[in-house]
Amino acid sequence: MSRLNRVLLLLLVAIGAPYYWFMLDNSAPKAKPVELSVAEFRRLATDPDEPGPQRIRFEQVARQSVLGNRIAAGTGLRATELYTFSFLLEYAQGAPVLIGGGLTPADARRYEHENFSSAAQKRVTKALSQARMLIPLAPVPEQLGALRMLGSSRQAKLLDANLSQQQQADRLGKPHRVAPGVVVVPTPKLRPGSRLVFVRLANGQEYLFAGSLAPIQESWKQMRLPARFVTDIGRTEDRGAIKSWLRALRHLRREAPALTIVSGNRIPDRGGLLHYFDESANLRA
Repeated sequence: MSRLNRVLLLLLVAIGAPYYWFMLDNSAPKAKPVELSVAEFRRLATDPDEPGPQRIRFEQVARQSVLGNRIAAGTGLRATELYTFSFLLEYAQGAPVLIGGGLTPADARRYEHENFSSAAQKRVTKALSQARMLIPLAPVPEQLGALRMLGSSRQAKLLDANLSQQQQADRLGKPHRVAPGVVVVPTPKLRPGSRLVFVRLANGQEYLFAGSLAPIQESWKQMRLPARFVTDIGRTEDRGAIKSWLRALRHLRREAPALTIVSGNRIPDRGGLLHYFDESANLRA
């Protein structure tokens, strides 16, 4: 082998090995799925005197382009679009519930979100001003925008107090009911404050909002963990725990094949979710 070839080979090893390890490697310690049960979620969610939501609506507030490997190792360097959503749970009687509150215009600029829709965020903020509670999937700017936009209003204080109650219940580390048909599932050992949310509609349709655990469907369908440059550098994350929770999602889907798993940053094609909180927005779109 010529000297040039040896140098090229050494460069390839020097560059290729770290690249593979930090960008492509999808391995994690062996991990059993977290013990969760759709049957238990149903038991917690169901109350004959308090039916679940009638329907679920969503607003797409913003978009962000990230490397595919960043959220799912091995999927490549091509940009993947992640969307910021807010979900409105409508009841036949009583105030609605919001899952996620979007983000403020300032945070959209700060975190380089594209296509920020001020109209969509205004609808989210208006809905939250009339809601009984906000259920963030994680304590991040993309989930708390509308609450911040309500400022120091009486409604904001009521929502803050309710959120404190949710967080107190989360510390027990067990699924707990927060509203008719709605169960919050804390995710210990993952990002602080992150959770899943199970929703059972009055007609029996069931949804599981996966949040940051599974930003895209490939996360749980193909067991794709984030790249190591995300989980192993800076604020480290437990890859074994991530794998355990992703396996739990697959287990729940096997237990209930009709369960719709809503990825953190994508809307399922046939999930039955309705676009826009306000019907009139559908006419203007």
